[in-house]
Amino acid sequence: MTQENTLPQDDALPDGAPRCPVTGATAQPPEPEGPTGLPLSWPLVGSTLLYAADAPRFTLRAQRAHGDMVKLPIRPHNPTVQVTNPEGIRHILQSNVDNYRRGAYYEAFRIFMGTGLLTLDDAEWRGHRKVVNPAFTPGAIAAREEESVKAVAELLDRLGEHAAAGREFDLYAEATRLTSRVVGQALVGRDLSEDGSEFTRALSTALEAIFKEVGSLEKSLPSFIPLPYRGRVRRARATLERVVARAAQDVDAGTGGEIATLIKESELPADAFWSNLVTLMLAGIETTAIVLAWTLYEAARVPEVRRGLEEEADRMLGGRVPGIADLDNLTYTGMAVDEALRMHPPVWQFPRQAVEDDVVGGRRIPAGTPVLVSVYGAHFNPDQWEDPERFDPGRFAPGAGADRDRSAYVPFGGGRRQCIGKRMGLTLLRQAVAAVHGRFRVTVVDTATPPERGYITLFPREGVKVTVKERAR
Repeated sequence: MTQENTLPQDDALPDGAPRCPVTGATAQPPEPEGPTGLPLSWPLVGSTLLYAADAPRFTLRAQRAHGDMVKLPIRPHNPTVQVTNPEGIRHILQSNVDNYRRGAYYEAFRIFMGTGLLTLDDAEWRGHRKVVNPAFTPGAIAAREEESVKAVAELLDRLGEHAAAGREFDLYAEATRLTSRVVGQALVGRDLSEDGSEFTRALSTALEAIFKEVGSLEKSLPSFIPLPYRGRVRRARATLERVVARAAQDVDAGTGGEIATLIKESELPADAFWSNLVTLMLAGIETTAIVLAWTLYEAARVPEVRRGLEEEADRMLGGRVPGIADLDNLTYTGMAVDEALRMHPPVWQFPRQAVEDDVVGGRRIPAGTPVLVSVYGAHFNPDQWEDPERFDPGRFAPGAGADRDRSAYVPFGGGRRQCIGKRMGLTLLRQAVAAVHGRFRVTVVDTATPPERGYITLFPREGVKVTVKERAR
């Protein structure tokens, strides 16, 4: 290992570090501090139950109480270090990335995601990424533009039906129908929303199961107890198995999706077909729908944001669904999406595990320590964001935030493992947000913020209830 991946020598330690009065040796940096008692840590179980009950809010409580590097007794036998400062995030995801493997937390992901794009360490991951990468290039996304425009137009038609009926509906459900169609076509060559609520329930249950596999009441109880949760997991697995089996048949018949075909016709192991298709379903459909729902929700609550989006859509689009060529001109729309990604990052933390001893931000990270790069904590870190609870697209205006550390904003991760679907997701989000505001005015039914649930993704637990009206232009 290079010196970057090991503890610094004595002369590299911070000035003023204590020295042994006998030998003159410099002491090692201290480990991060964290809760050792109530209210953030309980006897015997540490923070496990509090974390399981509301992980995102627990993240912020720990940050406020102990700073931007906190040792959390989530697994009391091997505490986890939560990192929310940009220097530490950059160190772990980029500058010293080789010292941080996927680690113990990612073992839980294998229950549904197998061994593929998300769960493999870099040496094996590169081959999987190379196989699917052609489907995520700018040219490939542009080639699918007609499909995304049609899908957004159908979303507008459905919203028009809701408006005509004067009924409230779940914006998150409508967003999921859109992403199931667009992402489904790219993955398996068909509209996965046609599988109905059974498919979307399977995605939600899979993400719940991955989170609970790390540690939960359901996980700790004996397997012979017939919990409803376990029945949901079995049904979700069966549903996704049917989707993947059909995708394989379609590839063999010459009618498969672009990404399914790339994987099946590659030299990857046979289990890569399941692992990578399910990973991309979970990472593409659910996450993009979450951000779309939250963007429209936040814009509806802030009149000046709503007006900015409506004005831009009217000026640039004149009532049509934007194509890819329009997106560079939809500056304010992009700013609103970026701010929604800050406040509601769909994948809100990235687990890692230290291979060798390291020093991050002056704190020692022993080998084998689980680390959570908390996107949520970073995006609400008051040292980086003024009034972080406020929805303000102006943070992302051209030229704004020039003095802000780039690693304070990491909704897609950082370094070489940055999300492969970033460009595809942002394209669809900007198309949909602009098109909706060009035709409709969204009104939130309940002014109270819908509760978020942090499993692997940060989703609205009870949906996002809204009404829409056709705008007079």
